[in-house]
Amino acid sequence: MGAVRDFLACFRMGLPLPVCLEGARGRCLVHVSDTPSAFYGDLDKLLGYLEPLCLVHTGDLVDEVKLGLRPGDDALFRRRLKGLVKAMGKVPGERVTIVAGNHDLAGEIHPAFPRAKVFERGVRLSLCGLDVALAHSRDELPQPPAAFNLFGHNADVVPDSEGARYLNGVLGINVILVESGEVSVLPYPLYVDDARSCKRKRGL
Repeated sequence: MGAVRDFLACFRMGLPLPVCLEGARGRCLVHVSDTPSAFYGDLDKLLGYLEPLCLVHTGDLVDEVKLGLRPGDDALFRRRLKGLVKAMGKVPGERVTIVAGNHDLAGEIHPAFPRAKVFERGVRLSLCGLDVALAHSRDELPQPPAAFNLFGHNADVVPDSEGARYLNGVLGINVILVESGEVSVLPYPLYVDDARSCKRKRGL
């Protein structure tokens, strides 16, 4: 019981380096979505460790800033986006692909990531030799499905179908080994969901 408690405490404090994925270092595609700025430090460390060949973000880049609900927070979005630029800077810009989310300032993304592939809607393309479809939400994924279908936005779980994997970047950090197509899902630290919901600690 103590070991489980220690493990969960570790995830509350931060993301441990996934030593179980040492064999994926420099050989993987990493997919995240709906990232609050509180997660940027851990994302920076994770990307530095995994050294992915490709990095995909499926939108809501500063997830605690809900521009779809509070459009007046544009300046806050721009300020916090700089932290994500720094965190994702571990991956060369030409290896980064971003799909804008419903709470993003789409016009600010390409200037912030000038060498990245940036899309405002779902798209299907080849990344690291993999057939990949990307969208912010599952309903916006291109059809017919690709071999790997990456999305975020909410906690939807889409069952895999023959020849098609569905990976939700809200539920976990998806790591795809590009040579075999094997998928590992890393849990986000527990604080990420609180930050996504704009919850604030109360009391001491």
